[in-house]
Amino acid sequence: MKITPLRSVTIAFVAMVLASYPSITQAAKPSPSPSVATTAGKGKQAPESADQRLADLKKQVNLTKEQETKAKPIIEKYVSDRNGVNSDTTGSKSDKNSKKDALRKQYNSDINAILTPDQQQKWAAAKKEIFQPKQAAASPSPSAKKK
Repeated sequence: MKITPLRSVTIAFVAMVLASYPSITQAAKPSPSPSVATTAGKGKQAPESADQRLADLKKQVNLTKEQETKAKPIIEKYVSDRNGVNSDTTGSKSDKNSKKDALRKQYNSDINAILTPDQQQKWAAAKKEIFQPKQAAASPSPSAKKK
């Protein structure tokens, strides 16, 4: 049996497909979503759900039962609205970011309204601690500017 150019190309193609099969199957496996990824050693990401966000707030500022009752609908609305913005595929990234900023400001204002001044300070400190690593990594150190 004589090997024609078409057969040699077909054989080469089949060999190439078989050789790349492991990398094709690796690419087909879904990677964990960023929201599920662990945050050890990095800045904490926003909580996944309204329940998790409420649990974090309770832990950070020791909410009373009455405050918890008031905070729950605020948190649920914020998480729902934020998820809506994140899933919107029509807006630009800057539009989404400005909407998320507005939602975050409203959320912070609404939550602060139900907290005592002492709790507001605790919550501000907790938020600062959570977002501090992001800010430190994003901006160069003062010693790097001098060089």
